[in-house]
Amino acid sequence: MACTVSLTQRPNMQEFYAGKQIFLTGATGFMGKCLLEKLLRSLHGLKRVIVLVRPKKEKTAKQRLDELLSSKAFDVLREEQPQVFEKVYPVVGDVSHVRLGLSEDDQAFLVENTDLVFHLAATIRFDAPLRQALTLNVAGVLEVVRLCKRMKKLESFVHVSTAYAYCDRPSGDTIDEVVYPVVPSAEKLLELLEWMDDDQLKALTPSLLKNRPNTYTYTKALAEQLLVKECKGLPVAIFRPSIIGAALKEPHPGWIDCLHGPGGIYVAVGKGLLRVLKCQENNIADFIPVDYVNNMLVSVGWVTALQKPAQPIVYNCTTSNLNPISWIRMYGTVIKSYTERPFDQIYRRPWVVKSTPASAWKYWNFFLHYVPGFFADVLLWAMGKKPIMLKVYRKLEVAVECLSYFIEHGWVWKANNCLSLLSLMTEEDKETFYFDVRNLDWEQYVETFCAGTKYYLLKEDPANLPKARKQIKRLRNMRYTFNFIMFLLATRVLYLKSRVAREIWSYIMTVGLRLMAQFVGHMVSIKGVGQGTSGSYGDFSGIKGVGQGTSGSYGDFSGIKGVGQGTSGSYGDFSGIKGVGQGTSGSYGEHQGGGSGDQWVIW
Repeated sequence: MACTVSLTQRPNMQEFYAGKQIFLTGATGFMGKCLLEKLLRSLHGLKRVIVLVRPKKEKTAKQRLDELLSSKAFDVLREEQPQVFEKVYPVVGDVSHVRLGLSEDDQAFLVENTDLVFHLAATIRFDAPLRQALTLNVAGVLEVVRLCKRMKKLESFVHVSTAYAYCDRPSGDTIDEVVYPVVPSAEKLLELLEWMDDDQLKALTPSLLKNRPNTYTYTKALAEQLLVKECKGLPVAIFRPSIIGAALKEPHPGWIDCLHGPGGIYVAVGKGLLRVLKCQENNIADFIPVDYVNNMLVSVGWVTALQKPAQPIVYNCTTSNLNPISWIRMYGTVIKSYTERPFDQIYRRPWVVKSTPASAWKYWNFFLHYVPGFFADVLLWAMGKKPIMLKVYRKLEVAVECLSYFIEHGWVWKANNCLSLLSLMTEEDKETFYFDVRNLDWEQYVETFCAGTKYYLLKEDPANLPKARKQIKRLRNMRYTFNFIMFLLATRVLYLKSRVAREIWSYIMTVGLRLMAQFVGHMVSIKGVGQGTSGSYGDFSGIKGVGQGTSGSYGDFSGIKGVGQGTSGSYGDFSGIKGVGQGTSGSYGEHQGGGSGDQWVIW
């Protein structure tokens, strides 16, 4: 269903949200935290944000709310609008419980006062057991819907799903802004929870998932199906963001506070831990900044209230159709960013090898991850420290496997409703609630993302950057030295074993000497090159008769004589190069040369 609003005079977003009360779930997560900050900072007339907070790990709901509001995401608000936090109204609850675990008083308050609902709460664990995923991502949605049906002032209900809800479709397919059928239905699967134990559900999971990579995407698709069936007559929108990354601008450029998803992978690359990824070269990396996601979400809440759709409208919040970037291009920028702005402590220089085909992944993973990890652990053990690198690589392997399905496959999401929504907004609203990804500069964003992982995620001091750059230069020089030594050893072995290798080496040296005579450093002048008699070259004493001349001196060396048709000469500390071309004989290094200048012995 397309996004259309027939009203000729519609309120802008500031006017619409004035005096409104929003019920927000999932506010303690990465996206929810940014959304709450945006609502408080940009919607000046907003009356209240009612936040569902779950007690967790011996922390009360109030303690969790205080911890949430003390986040760096709210620094600007604390400085500029400290009174705005009075608009946050917490209610204790849990989406995994019946009636969301709300008290009778809190339920009554929500029923009487809520104007809009933004439902973000979900488990985002890819490896969550089926029971947990169904309880939070499907049964929890059903409880929110039942509460919405009781609300007396409800104008808009926006459910946050995922663009990957239908990732079981073939790679390369176009995913439209519609709800696709899922079999069996959500209702039947919720019935299974009542009589099946965990072992039975675990055994059943593979047959239910089929081509899907995890329970997260599966239960998100089931929740969409449930909304279509249960929300007839409610003003509902299904909002599908793709992979959510660090903020581009708000609340701070590069802001991120979780290692889940792309943030953790970026850190692993920047630390030099992750060196190989399963990757198809031209597949699209559908990333989107968290501030773009939340701006569009707030806009969807506005337009849904104005439109009052008879059935849920789907909004794909993606980049692949409007401004695509490939995984290869993205990781090239990631490596460049972490090389220029490295972490304080790194394991190796940032670099990523793409494993194509994917079947080669286990070999690359073994040689580039586990082998260095083993030697690192041996070194740690020898130093009296606890070996940890193999453990780190086992965890990293699990994380890469979770994401590899989305890296190896690619889809294109239609964004017609996104573009229609933009066309309905005023210029002022577009500036405040920006989400047009066609204007997104990927290189700038990825660099901002990488900087955010350094300063917000790992909390590193910017003053340490010069020291970090020196460290990465040392690692680079160590790598170059190692490669050069390996090259010398390899060429030595080849030279002794192969006549062809000796001939190739001779040719390379000949060409190299001629190039040096033309291009090597700080040249002042060259006199008599060709038929002349003498000349000076840079800081060297001269080149005489290069071509048909007789003799000369080159740098601190004793000379190159008759390169071409000359007779003899000495080069450096070596005894000379004689008759390169048509000369008689010559020696290079400490051994004697051949008779026609085509057989040389080195070392």
